[in-house]
Amino acid sequence: MNRKLLDPFEPEYPEAIEACLDDEYATKCAFSHHGSLLATARSDGKCYIWDMDALNVVRKLNHSEVSLTGVSWSRNSRYILTVDEMGLCILWDLQDGSVHAKVEFGSAINCARVHPRNASQFIVCPSREAPCIVTVGEGSPTVAPIRIVAETADLKTKAAASTCCCFGKKGVFAFFGTSKGQVHAVHVSTLTVACSVKLSSSAVNTIAQNPRGSEIVTNSTDRILRVCQVSLPANPQKPTPDDGVPSIAVVTKIQDIVNRVHWIQAVFSSSGDYIVSGIEHKAEHNIYIWDKFTGSLVKMLTGPNELLEDCAVHPLRPVYASVSTFGIIYLWTRVPQQNWNAFAPGFRELEENIDYMEPEDEFDRTVTTKDGTVVDCGEERTLREKRMAGSKIVDDSELIVDVTDNDPFFSDSDSELEDEGFVLPVDVACDASALPPPTTDSLVSVLTEDKEPQEGHAIEES
Repeated sequence: MNRKLLDPFEPEYPEAIEACLDDEYATKCAFSHHGSLLATARSDGKCYIWDMDALNVVRKLNHSEVSLTGVSWSRNSRYILTVDEMGLCILWDLQDGSVHAKVEFGSAINCARVHPRNASQFIVCPSREAPCIVTVGEGSPTVAPIRIVAETADLKTKAAASTCCCFGKKGVFAFFGTSKGQVHAVHVSTLTVACSVKLSSSAVNTIAQNPRGSEIVTNSTDRILRVCQVSLPANPQKPTPDDGVPSIAVVTKIQDIVNRVHWIQAVFSSSGDYIVSGIEHKAEHNIYIWDKFTGSLVKMLTGPNELLEDCAVHPLRPVYASVSTFGIIYLWTRVPQQNWNAFAPGFRELEENIDYMEPEDEFDRTVTTKDGTVVDCGEERTLREKRMAGSKIVDDSELIVDVTDNDPFFSDSDSELEDEGFVLPVDVACDASALPPPTTDSLVSVLTEDKEPQEGHAIEES
């Protein structure tokens, strides 16, 4: 997919369900950095990788026999992190499907995220331990706990139980939500707390970073979504006077005052201008879209009468993926509008039938112009077709589609050029039983080609 050919004026939210993926045991889902792959965490301990072009499974990862609680992609889409409810974290290498690193904790994993710039580093939030940052090296992985001292901290861990986490846009800071309603911004290199804020007395269920801005959105058990403006120094080790005081301030609150429903997930849209979330209701599969500035409802997507488990947003296009309680993944997108004027500038679309008045000389062989010149329509039509064919050939030869350059409109940082390309390898299997049996001549030729004659020996013909 060439990102420069996408319509920049396309609305940032879908309209209807385009396709369904039957995963049977899916509970969580996540798009890759470029949106070409979709990973699903299953309740049977497996992780499926779906190709978004062919809509089929291209890789199956056997994590364990217990249910998975989350999945996270690396920036280059080569590594993927899977965690389960028993505390096992596995970082997979999709180049050959091998285990790149494995770390075990003593409690269930609430949330885990891979570093957006370093695929060998990820953060983990165990349910009964302090949050940790794991670094994968040549030897065994290094686990560094993050001690967040607070008034409501646990006496054992010196920190409130972390329920969710996410990295900043460039990975300099990491944000943690706690069971006491607090949000902490931690510097990844020094593991020190840059700033903290108490949103409410309710636990923070999910937290997500805006890929196009400096905001974060939180989902708490008090049924309120909060959009927070984050002000942090670009380089904490060398702060400047222009950076100001680090702070996290709530700018918008979103809630359903009438129904008072619980929210499943809260993420930003691909452009970062909307908040996307689903409701937790046993008979509804609805996704709500709000404006992050005003908090007003923009769109409500109504799905089948199934419980919504999780939802994910495509990083580049207005495509959403939602998981139902039956393991079905619904892909939401927009209905394409045909713009015929883009192909033929002189084309006029009719809203109703009109009477066409045929000119007298439309199908004449020769036409006399105003100055008295006689023109042969057949020859003129042939010359016009030749000129059009020649111009098409010239245009096709000069047409260059750039698939390597990065459009700054779709770039989420100034280091987009550091993103290395990775293509998931495909194993091509050949069924030997379907091949025709080899003939005698072909078998002899193959044997003579494979066996090279040695010095002083000759190959006898059969």
